[in-house]
Amino acid sequence: MNEDRKYIPALTGALFIAILPHALSLPVWITAWCVLMWGYLLASLRFGWPRPGRITRLLLSIAGIAGILVTYNTRLGPEAYVGLLAVMAALKPFESSTHRDRMITAFIAYFIIISKLLEAETLAITLYMFFSVLVTTAALVRINDPYGLWRKNLKKAGTILAQAAPVMLLMFVLFPRLETSLIGMRNTGEASTGFSDRLSPGSISKLAENNEIAFRAEFEGPLPPPNQRYWRGIVFTDFDGKTWRRLKTTPELEKPAYGQKPVNCTISLEPHRNKWLFALDLPVKAPSSRYRLDRDFTVRSKRPVTRKRRYEITSYTQYKAFAGGWGVEKALRLPENTNPRTRDLGKKLAQEAEGTGKIIEAGLDYLKDNDFAYTMEPPLLGKNPADEFLFESRRGFCEHFASAFACLMRAAGVPARVVGGYLGGEINPFAEYLIIRQSDAHAWVEVWDQEKGWVRVDPTLAAAPDRLEQGIEAAFPGGNRGGGFAGRYLEPFTSFAGSIKMGWDAVSLRWEEFFYAYSREHQKALLKKIGLYWKSWKGPLAALGLGLGLATAIIILYGFFQFRIPASEKKDPVKKQYEKFCKKLESSGVARRPNMGPKEFSEYAAARLPSKREQIAAITDIYIRLRYRDEKNPGTVRQLRTMVRNFKPSGAART
Repeated sequence: MNEDRKYIPALTGALFIAILPHALSLPVWITAWCVLMWGYLLASLRFGWPRPGRITRLLLSIAGIAGILVTYNTRLGPEAYVGLLAVMAALKPFESSTHRDRMITAFIAYFIIISKLLEAETLAITLYMFFSVLVTTAALVRINDPYGLWRKNLKKAGTILAQAAPVMLLMFVLFPRLETSLIGMRNTGEASTGFSDRLSPGSISKLAENNEIAFRAEFEGPLPPPNQRYWRGIVFTDFDGKTWRRLKTTPELEKPAYGQKPVNCTISLEPHRNKWLFALDLPVKAPSSRYRLDRDFTVRSKRPVTRKRRYEITSYTQYKAFAGGWGVEKALRLPENTNPRTRDLGKKLAQEAEGTGKIIEAGLDYLKDNDFAYTMEPPLLGKNPADEFLFESRRGFCEHFASAFACLMRAAGVPARVVGGYLGGEINPFAEYLIIRQSDAHAWVEVWDQEKGWVRVDPTLAAAPDRLEQGIEAAFPGGNRGGGFAGRYLEPFTSFAGSIKMGWDAVSLRWEEFFYAYSREHQKALLKKIGLYWKSWKGPLAALGLGLGLATAIIILYGFFQFRIPASEKKDPVKKQYEKFCKKLESSGVARRPNMGPKEFSEYAAARLPSKREQIAAITDIYIRLRYRDEKNPGTVRQLRTMVRNFKPSGAART
C-alpha cells in the first residue's frame, strides 16, 4: 500500500485532468463512474480500505461495457469510444501493482487527450491539452523515478515537451493536411447545430435559444450596414404544403451574377456536419476548388463540414441574380388540396394588383394591416399551416412568415422560394468582425422578377421591423427575451464578463487564422516554394536532402543534450583554483588522498613542507570560506587566484 502512494495520486490526477474536458459531453453515469472509482481508490490509500479483487474488477469491466452498449444503442461511434476509454480509465488504476500496468494507465491518459484534440481544436482546448500532456508526462516520469520530488518530475516533463516542440512544429508544417477530422465520421440528415435540409414551422425558432457561434466574418473594408447582413446558406424550393425541402440536385453555376459593390469576407465556420456553407448575400464564386457555387447561389463543400473551415469569399451587395432562369418553374409548384384559403387570397392579389412588384407589395400590406405578431412561442399549426398562420393564429417566427408568404406568392402566380441562413451578427469591439450565432438564424423569401432576377423579400419585417437594424433581441417586447434579475441588477458584471469573453474570442480567432488557414493548398504551395514538388524530378531529391539534413540536425541536437556537461557539474572558479593548488603540491610529492578534507590535507601538506606552512594555511582558509561558508565575492576570488599563482613549493617534501 505504501508503494502505491508513489504512483496512484499522480496517475489518478493525470487521468482526471485528461477526462475533465469530456465531462459535459459524456453521459452523467460515466462521469459519476469515474469520480466514484477514483475517489474510492484515493480513499483506500488514506484509510486502508480493501481494493477490489480480480473477479470484482472483471465484473465491473463487464458492467461498464454493457452500460456503454446500452447508452449508445450498440452504435460504436466516436462518442462511444471516448465513453469506453473513460470507463476503462476509471478501473485501470486499481491494477497498478506492476510497472507495465502503471505505464498502460499513463498511455490511456494520452489516448484521452488525443481524442479531445481530434474532437475540438480551439485555442482554449489546445492550451488545456498541453497542460494535460505536461501532467501526464510528469506522472510517467514519476513512474520511472518514484523517489524523486514531484516538482522535479514536472520540471523534467517540461524539458521533454520543450525538446519535442521543434519536432511538433515540423510535423505540423510537413505532415499531410486532413480534409476532415479523424473521428468526425457521422453525417446525418440533420445538423448537430444549425440548419437541416428541410424547413417547417418551428424548426428555426428552436435555434433562437441557442447562443452557440455559427461562424465569424471578417471584412477587408468597413462592415456592411445591418440591412445587408443577410447570410445565405440553403435554398428551399420543394414544398408539400407543410414542409419545405432543398432540391436533391442543383447544377453548378456557370456564370456569376451581375452585381455591384463587391465585399470581400473571410468566414470562420464552425462544424455542422453538412455540406452547405454560408456567405453574405449574394456570393460571386466558390472560394476554391474544394467548394462549388450552385445555380441557386448557395455555396457547398464537397465534403461534410466536420471541423472548422476558414475560407475567403466575395459577395455582391447589389446584384441581379438570373442564373439563366433556372429554378423558376419549380418555384411555382403548389401541391393540390392544401392551404385553400391561401390559394384564394393569392388569386385575389393577382387579380387586383398589376405586375410582380404590386403583388409583392399587396402581400406585405396584408401582413402589416392584420396585426401579425413576431414570437418565439407560436401556436402549433396543423395540416394547412399557411392557412392557419395567415387567417387564424397570425403569430409566428421567421419561418412562419417566410413559408406562408412564399406559398401566397406561388398562389398569386409569382415564382417564390425560401432561403435559410442568418441575419445580422454581433460586432466584436476588439477586432471589428461579426460573430453570427445560432440565435441569429433567419428565413426569408426570394421571388422571381423578369427584369431583376431573384429578388430578396423579408416578410418578417412587416411584423418586426426592428429585427433588421437591432437584431433578434430588439424584435421582442422589452428589447430582450429574458433578462430578469441578471439583466436588471447584474448588468455591470455581465458587461465586464462579456468584454473578457469578446477579448478572448478575438485572440482565439487569430489562433484559428494561423492554425486552420494552413490548409492542404497552403501546404502544397509552401512545399513547392522550398522545392518539394513531386511532379518534378527535383522534388524527391530535395525531399531526400531535407530528410538527411533534418536527421543530422536531430542527431546533433540529441548528442548536445545527451553528452553536454550539466551546469551543476561545471567547475566553479573557486574549485578550479583549489585543484591547481593541489596539483602544485602533488608535483612536490604531497598528494591528496580521496578521503582527505581541505583542513586535514592542509595539516598533512604543512607537515611535509614546513617552509610553506603559512601559505598553505592561508590558501586553505580562503578556499574553505569561499567554498563552504558561501562568502563569495569577486575580490576574495581574485585574492585566491593570486595566492595560488604565486605559490611555488620547492624541494622535496619530508616523508
